[in-house]
Parts: sequence; structure tokens; C-alpha cells
Amino acid sequence: MTTWAILGALGAVVAAAVGWVAWRDRQRTASAEDPGARQAAVMRQQRYEQGRHSSQSDITGRAERQS
Repeated sequence: MTTWAILGALGAVVAAAVGWVAWRDRQRTASAEDPGARQAAVMRQQRYEQGRHSSQSDITGRAERQS
């Protein structure tokens, strides 16, 4: 009997936690800023990659000229 009571209480706690997380996530809605922020992040990443590419080609070019 005690085991069933403990399992029932544990099940209720798990169900409450799952319900609370589902309710909390439903409260998050995509705002109008999300697409702009996503696009800005992609552009920032591309600029970073372009900078790395150009700096690596500079180093490679210098090494080839020195040999």
C-alpha cells in the first residue's frame, strides 16, 4: 500500500512538472523581432567567416612567397 502511495505521489509530481513545462513553453511566442535577429546573426556569422578566410589566405600567400 505504501509503495503505491509513493508511486502515485511521484507520478503526480512528474505529471505536474511536464504540465508546467508545456504551459511555460506555450507562453513563448515568436515576436516580430525574431526573423530580424536571425537574419542579423546569419550575416554576422558570414562576415566572420569571410574575415577568417581572407586572413588565412593572407597567411598562406605570405608563406608561399617566402619559400
